[in-house]
Amino acid sequence: MLLFYLILLILFKIFLIIKDCLYKRKINELLKTINSKEDLLYLKFRDYMAIIVEVLKRNGYKIKSTRDCGIDGSGLILNDIQFAEIWKHGLNQIIDVELAMNLATCMHRNSIYRGMIITLGDFKHLQKFFAIKM
Repeated sequence: MLLFYLILLILFKIFLIIKDCLYKRKINELLKTINSKEDLLYLKFRDYMAIIVEVLKRNGYKIKSTRDCGIDGSGLILNDIQFAEIWKHGLNQIIDVELAMNLATCMHRNSIYRGMIITLGDFKHLQKFFAIKM
């Protein structure tokens, strides 16, 4: 009976590894087909987040996911010195200053002094002013 559970556990681990490899392949294939921001609109948030993470990795960032900042797992720590929040909104969506204020609060609480908001939308003038003054 113990042998049966051991074999079942090994098969489950193999399944998880194969599933992870297939998902990474899917993300790499999606990256090849993306030509504009409009292409990102039709992705699920999980796929959008995975593509952003892959692009950051290819640009030399060391990435860790964090629950300290970001909503619904959208927070990242880049190179252990920078917070990044990922938001998927429409192209015409205007991001308000509260998002930058929440990011600043998270950064201050965790003693991180650099932050980045990644979104498809644009920022209100007040948010740009807030980011400059920080």
